[in-house]
Amino acid sequence: MNKMKVKDSVKREIVVNASLEKVWDALTKPEHLNRWYTKNAEIDFRVGGRGFMNHGWGATTEGIYSEIDPMKRFVLQSNNGDFTTITTLENVEDGIRVSIEYKSSFISQMDQASIENMLFGTGQFLENLKSVYETNTDNRSKFWKASIGIVHTTNDGVKGTKVIKVKEGSVAETAGIKPEDIIMEIDSEEINGYESFERVLNSKADHEAVTLTVGRKDEKLQINCPVDVYPVPY
Repeated sequence: MNKMKVKDSVKREIVVNASLEKVWDALTKPEHLNRWYTKNAEIDFRVGGRGFMNHGWGATTEGIYSEIDPMKRFVLQSNNGDFTTITTLENVEDGIRVSIEYKSSFISQMDQASIENMLFGTGQFLENLKSVYETNTDNRSKFWKASIGIVHTTNDGVKGTKVIKVKEGSVAETAGIKPEDIIMEIDSEEINGYESFERVLNSKADHEAVTLTVGRKDEKLQINCPVDVYPVPY
């Protein structure tokens, strides 16, 4: 899966080995969206029609369909007009390339951690689209299970993810994690950035104790930290 960032826009894409008709329906019909993406979807799929999607974990999307090019592209505009989601389908050698692009005046002002979080969430769901339509496996029960209570971002140029904020009262605070720490490994499994950290952490059981390899200035520390339940339920 590729990810790209340009000014005022971020994009995520994946190739799904399924027919164009199936993938189009997966993205535009409520009963199909519920198979891989939404807890509940209310879709009036026409130009000027309303779309509402409850993704779970406290996240929703709502807007008006401003453009529809059947089997190729559609655009959902937020109610205030300042956030646009552009979904594009393209036939490629291995199936259908699905691209989801977000455009807004405020994206260029977002911090890197927030952008990575948004792209990671979109990537998780696109991977689930691929899984459901290629293997009939819905992986949402494995999403957003675990947390240690930090805000973090990819440590550019060096392995690991950089701690931006430690939430008060979190297991990370209790364990001694500090802002500016670089988390390089979880239980000896290398962390390459934001997504790597989230995927490895979510593979751990609730309340399991993990060992974090942490870079702090010139020190390399081993910190034991329990895994907490993700703070927002599905």
